[in-house]
Amino acid sequence: MKIKLLAIITMVILALTLLNDNKTFAYPPFLKETKALGFDAKDCTYCHQKNVGGKGWNKRGLWLKDQKKERKAPVVDVKWLKFYSDDSSKEEVKNNKASDSPSN
Repeated sequence: MKIKLLAIITMVILALTLLNDNKTFAYPPFLKETKALGFDAKDCTYCHQKNVGGKGWNKRGLWLKDQKKERKAPVVDVKWLKFYSDDSSKEEVKNNKASDSPSN
């Protein structure tokens, strides 16, 4: 009985963790791809407040999160950084979205 209860509790915790909307998807492949695209990213602080990544984003990271929401994308795409500037307007980004969309 105790094992069954423990298994149910574990599954509920796992399900809640997986369904959490505040997922953090920053990880080394993002950094590697950002560098490959020619950006001067030295560590996770390129988009995060901490050099280990995780929750807490700087201005660039918050912009990427906003882009993810606006584009209704499941994850951030670091290729969007080519449209980022400290003073980029939403209109400029919207105009560039069409040229960044994959062709069918």
